[in-house]
Amino acid sequence: MFRRRAAYTITELLLTLAAAGILAGIAGPVLHDQVAAARGRSATNQLVAAIHLARSMAIRRAREVVICPAPDCAADARWNDGWLVFVNEDADRPPRRDDEETVLRRQSAMPGVSITANRGYFVIRRVGLRSTNGTLTVCDSRGAAHARAVIVSYTGRPRIARSRPDGDPLQC
Repeated sequence: MFRRRAAYTITELLLTLAAAGILAGIAGPVLHDQVAAARGRSATNQLVAAIHLARSMAIRRAREVVICPAPDCAADARWNDGWLVFVNEDADRPPRRDDEETVLRRQSAMPGVSITANRGYFVIRRVGLRSTNGTLTVCDSRGAAHARAVIVSYTGRPRIARSRPDGDPLQC
């Protein structure tokens, strides 16, 4: 005698595949938005951490610390390609990293994130001396509505804003 084996019918398999397809169609855009948001937050947090590091090292070493676009702070370098934090021992203007100058942090490009700044570099100085102030705008694939600005004060302290000072949205 043959035993009947438990199995799925073709109809059950097609219904299961159809349900999985519908769920994937719904979850795909949500997942994309979550990944984009995480990338934007990560880039913002990395910039803030780099500024805090630069400020603390400028105070500790009593030297200028520079944050500039990677790989070498060149005038045509872009913030999208990452950034560099180094001790500017010779205080050259515009700052250029020489071989003997210590690199404190090197951040590579972050995929899916666009970073623009109103400064080509930021010089952070010890307490009592004025640092370069300015704004770095971080955008992800969701657009300007979700952009963040990292604002560096004259004292070298960063803060995060979601809009321009006049309340207008940030531009990507």
